[in-house]
Amino acid sequence: MCLKIVPGYIIEQTLVIVGIFVSSISDGFIFGQMSGMLEALHNAEGSISLDNNDLSWIASTINITCFVGFALIGVVTEIFGRRKSVTIATIPVIISWIMTYKAHNKTVLILSRFLAGVSYGGILFMSYVNIGEYMSPNIRFMSFNMLVCVGSLVGTMFGHILSVVMDWRNVALVGLLPSLLSAAIPLFWVESPMWLAGKGRFEECEKSFRLLRTPGEAAEEELKLLISVEKDKRTKYKHMKNNLVALNMIKDAFKKRYFWKIILLSLLVNIYKVAAGRVLFSTLAITILQGITGTPDILLFTLTTNGFAVFGACMSCLLLRRFKMRQLLFPTAFLANICLILLGLVLYLKPDKDEVFNWIKILLLATYLVIVGAGPYPVLESILTEIFPLELKTFIIFTIGAIVGVIQFLAIKLAPDMFLVIGYHGVFFLNAFITFLCLVYLWFFLPETKGKTLQEIELYLKINNCYDSDNIKQEQMKELLNIKTMAVIVNE
Repeated sequence: MCLKIVPGYIIEQTLVIVGIFVSSISDGFIFGQMSGMLEALHNAEGSISLDNNDLSWIASTINITCFVGFALIGVVTEIFGRRKSVTIATIPVIISWIMTYKAHNKTVLILSRFLAGVSYGGILFMSYVNIGEYMSPNIRFMSFNMLVCVGSLVGTMFGHILSVVMDWRNVALVGLLPSLLSAAIPLFWVESPMWLAGKGRFEECEKSFRLLRTPGEAAEEELKLLISVEKDKRTKYKHMKNNLVALNMIKDAFKKRYFWKIILLSLLVNIYKVAAGRVLFSTLAITILQGITGTPDILLFTLTTNGFAVFGACMSCLLLRRFKMRQLLFPTAFLANICLILLGLVLYLKPDKDEVFNWIKILLLATYLVIVGAGPYPVLESILTEIFPLELKTFIIFTIGAIVGVIQFLAIKLAPDMFLVIGYHGVFFLNAFITFLCLVYLWFFLPETKGKTLQEIELYLKINNCYDSDNIKQEQMKELLNIKTMAVIVNE
């Protein structure tokens, strides 16, 4: 009996898939554990004395410190590559779990949240980068949704459920398991072919690319385009010192209209994500569920809402196969808004806590989480893995991450006070209004990127035209003419 040998590219692809999925579970678990910890500390009368202000700082610190993770990993990944950076980004959260378990004062708790935020930002940064660079164009949307969206929600769900049935310190210890796996698995990956190409290591790029892609004509064409585009860029800037190349690329980009188009587009996408409330719910789920139902017995409510959220993310995999990105985004996003407004109306008109209306509120919230998880989130988060040019990726992700980190920090920090001042219904109405404004902008300016290579998307955004081979060739010719002109100037 012959033993069939598994092709190498399947092994390499599997390692990358498992590594990203476990990293996403680790990221999601941070928020799930924190939700239970905050509620336990709020009601505790033990050795840790915390007021509402302290708790709001603990809840929101991750969102303001995540951009530190963006910055650090942005530098680290340019030096050490993609795979080692995932391991480095996971180390702070491993330390934070140990600190959380041992914490006996608010200083240690806040410091542990700082480290968790650094790690969260770093892992999120690398997830965006790695999905875009390791996955082939025809499965990139599907991969991002299954690995990052579903993985994060699964981690959050486990954190919420364990926090209801276990002490928050023990839940922190459980968090060590996915974090340790997240640090170990990427060490067995091959390096990203896009990173190797960006460093001018084209032979290694070809080898790595072929280890990650299913052999075929489409893969070879993608490889040729990748090497061609990156060689052109290196030729354009070869007269400059290495430490000035990145700076000059950014300086040149500032003069281009497409750069500001990408900045504004990614900013509006992220604002939609903040207003849609996934991080808010992940961080304060137990508080929110107790607040809208008026009962501390919320295990079944927790299972329902988290289960629906994971189901929505899984369902989006089927929808992503059938529909284009814009076709999926806008109908589901507007339907989610209607559901959020209905939830706000029920909370406003029926503030009384009774079993029937409690379940109506929970089912409306669960339905909202299904819809927003099936369409808007996977589409918009996938697009964020694709629209940044390789040479500007680190700069843009850090810049947008810093801005959005502040916005998300304010959203979480102010949420408890807003719940008291305008009520849960007022917060939901406000979020629905903000997401609607974002959708209006995205309707006019969001491109369709399904099935396109990163190089095709980059050239498309530059020429602001359809994905036509003649247009792409014209743009490449224009780049070559610019290179020759620059070379003449340098020689003179």
